[in-house]
Amino acid sequence: MAKMLYDKMSSVVHLSYANRHARLCKRTKGAEGLSDAIQAPMINLKGKCENRLRYEEDKSAAYDDMQLSDALLDDVIRNLSDGAKQYDRANPGRSVHTVLFPDGKTTSITQASLINEPNLAMQVLQRIKSLPEGHELLEYETALENAIDACRASISSYQNSITDVKTAIAEEEMAQADLRKQYEFNYLDAIKMFGKNYANRLFPKASSKKQEIITEVLEE
Repeated sequence: MAKMLYDKMSSVVHLSYANRHARLCKRTKGAEGLSDAIQAPMINLKGKCENRLRYEEDKSAAYDDMQLSDALLDDVIRNLSDGAKQYDRANPGRSVHTVLFPDGKTTSITQASLINEPNLAMQVLQRIKSLPEGHELLEYETALENAIDACRASISSYQNSITDVKTAIAEEEMAQADLRKQYEFNYLDAIKMFGKNYANRLFPKASSKKQEIITEVLEE
């Protein structure tokens, strides 16, 4: 009996078997229609597979952007902390660093989870805005605000990319199912047209150990 496709097979395997089947049909008089019948689901699956790969690449890029945005936000926080310490040394009295970082640490922000860090940084931004007009540390306001916005945007993009990949995988799985169905229909139609024994010739067989040995010998 011809080997049928099943859902645990990858798209690459689905397309490989379907392509081989289509070629065999083209070489067999009277079976050309079977080749034509499987073209549409093959093309559809190939497209869905390419979409999924593209979305996975986009997801990787979005992840890299998110990590970079997080690192840049960390840099702004550290620069602000250094600037506040320098200001305090030059202006003895109430510690501005303590105002901006009540726990005295930047790591409570820079080492926070990526999702929470922009919110913690926003609290620091609000403290900067509360400084008196003309305070020299206000120069960090724009840089911190931009870094927070960029970090939040990159997180949102990454979350959207995750959704896109999940959707693409679901569409690819449906396309696989459509191809499996047509592959089985072709087998049943081939039996009606040529009988079971001859129909089996139109469907590729899985490689046996003997066939693998022959292939190795021919490729030497």
